[in-house]
Amino acid sequence: MSDDDFFIGWSAETPKVDRRFFLSAGLALLAGTGATAGLIAAHQKAPGRGTWNQGDVRTFRGIITGNPYAMLRTTDLDGTPKTALLSCLGKCGVAARIGALEGQPVTIQGSVIQRGPHVMIAVIDGLDWIAPAPPMETDAALAFPAFNALGDVTLSGEILDTKCWFGAMRPSEGKVHKACAALCIRGGLPPAFLATDRENRRRLLIMTDRDAAHGETLLPLVADPVRMSATVKQRGDLLFLDGPVSAIQRLT
Repeated sequence: MSDDDFFIGWSAETPKVDRRFFLSAGLALLAGTGATAGLIAAHQKAPGRGTWNQGDVRTFRGIITGNPYAMLRTTDLDGTPKTALLSCLGKCGVAARIGALEGQPVTIQGSVIQRGPHVMIAVIDGLDWIAPAPPMETDAALAFPAFNALGDVTLSGEILDTKCWFGAMRPSEGKVHKACAALCIRGGLPPAFLATDRENRRRLLIMTDRDAAHGETLLPLVADPVRMSATVKQRGDLLFLDGPVSAIQRLT
């Protein structure tokens, strides 16, 4: 046996030059990781400023319709006649529940989903979310106007569901939201076209087909970059993009 000491790496003191190297390398690695994370985050799309406080359930009075989607025209949002889309608390529309109350004054209970000027009311669960309301003189101002064609356009953008984009979900657009948007639209929530111009300005238009609701044939095109040639129409304070699925072209 040799009389030389047996080398045990973990028992030896790390040389100062190595300690300085490992400390500098560790700090550089932490700084680089933080800078990379910040750079990636800075290039992500903003999730939007939509809000939804599900606990803030209120009662709204107005005129209701299910054509082409469930909507309430009311002054209870900001004091002026304003149209709010309607949904259930989940991924479903409520147009089929309106029945004989179509075009009549009603009260509904629900919470507000809002992003800028865009508003949706998520009604409470159960059968008592809607009730007939006594007529008032102000009801004439709340009657839904007819569609007014503004002109034909060709727009590029993305098809998404209104509920999530208004504030129910973040992110609410792009490939990461494709499955969710398809489920929402399949459930009866209004689809919308988020148009983007060359200066990256964006505008949201609710989608219809000959003034009626779109069906499931729209689903394969949801969340993909598309171009659509259609007619822009106005109904009260809402803008619609009216055209068939055949007028939509996938860009990628």
